[in-house]
Amino acid sequence: MRLIARHDGLDIDVDVERNGNRYRVRIGNRSMEADFVDVGGFIRSLRLTDGTHYALIHHREGNRHEITIGGATIRVEIFDPLALRRKRREDEIVGGGVVKALMPGRVVRVMVNKGDTVHKGSGLLILEAMKMENEIQATADGVVDEIFVSAGDTVEGGAELIHIA
Repeated sequence: MRLIARHDGLDIDVDVERNGNRYRVRIGNRSMEADFVDVGGFIRSLRLTDGTHYALIHHREGNRHEITIGGATIRVEIFDPLALRRKRREDEIVGGGVVKALMPGRVVRVMVNKGDTVHKGSGLLILEAMKMENEIQATADGVVDEIFVSAGDTVEGGAELIHIA
């Protein structure tokens, strides 16, 4: 699983591979393997492959994590990169604009027509990507003034799908 950790204003790439209680983690250029066990409440046990063992306290609220280990407290936000891209995209077109495909896929169904009034969150079309159907939603209230695709079309990531005025 690919994640982004935000700490002190810096975004750090994190890859996590889980196998039971064992994790293989890559943070930036560093890699490590560790056992991570929920001991109870907010207490977790972390044991690295070199035998080093830590007890830590982990509080989570949404994307925000507060981890206390060895008397030091670290605050970090963890994000899914696709969710971050979606949020940036929503921020870019507040008040209307072009809705683009976040990834390559095939348009299964267009659910709106030119001239339709849509509200933020309204379904616009269904895009099949990686064998999953994804509903592409309006990111702002407005009127559909242009539809760039039809059912059956194959699109690349970043392709313009619909314009909302």
